[in-house]
Formats: sequence, structure tokens, C-alpha cells
Amino acid sequence: MGHLSQHNLWGPGDNRVVALPPSPGDLFVVTTVGGKLALVHPIDEYDKAVSLANAFIHRWRGRPVATIKVLSLTLQEAQAMGYLPANLSQNQTPEQRAEARQFVVSNLWRIIRDSNDAKPRAEALDLLRSMGELK
Repeated sequence: MGHLSQHNLWGPGDNRVVALPPSPGDLFVVTTVGGKLALVHPIDEYDKAVSLANAFIHRWRGRPVATIKVLSLTLQEAQAMGYLPANLSQNQTPEQRAEARQFVVSNLWRIIRDSNDAKPRAEALDLLRSMGELK
């Protein structure tokens, strides 16, 4: 991790990738192309998101100028910016809520299993405890 961009976002220039590295509390990596949502990844896939953005921008050469932004966001930030719905479960059936919960639990376990960083693993464990998945 640690791809803090040094680009002037508001000046003229070539196609570029601008990346905001993760900070405490971030859960998502949002990638935008020309201001439009392109991808959403879990925070542990930050490096993958930056790599994908860089690969895309290299293929984009010779086309109109574009800026790809890779932003690390908290749940509240992602909702406030319209990348995720404000009430994720408002219109869900009980089955859909159960599937969504299982998706979250599975991803938290994946972070615990696959992350090389102790902080996301500890946060995932705390979330699993708060959800009643651990005793």
C-alpha cells in the first residue's frame, strides 16, 4: 500500500491515475473514471485496484484525457458520495438480509485469513464479535 499520488488534479495533462491510500476506518476502494463509478473493491484489495487502474490508463494512451481516481472510503463516505445506498437493507427480504450478512461474514473471515496487516485482521475480528459470530 502507499500509492499517494503527487498529481495536480485540476491542471491540464496526460491521462493519469490518482490514488488516495487507505486510512483508519476505510472499508472500500472506489475507482472512478472521468467522475463515474467504475469499480468497488473491499479495502484489502487496494493494491489490486491501483494496479487495475494503472493497467487501464496505459491502454488508454492516445485517447482523450482521463483521470482515474482510486479512493479509499469509509462506509459513511461511500454512502454520502452515492457509491453505496444509504440504507443497504431497507427493501430486502429476510432471505436477502441473511445472504448479505453471510457475504459480510465471509469477507471478514477472508480478511482475517488473507491480510498481511494486523490492523484489518483485528478490526475484522471486532466486527465478527459485534455481530455475534464469535464468543
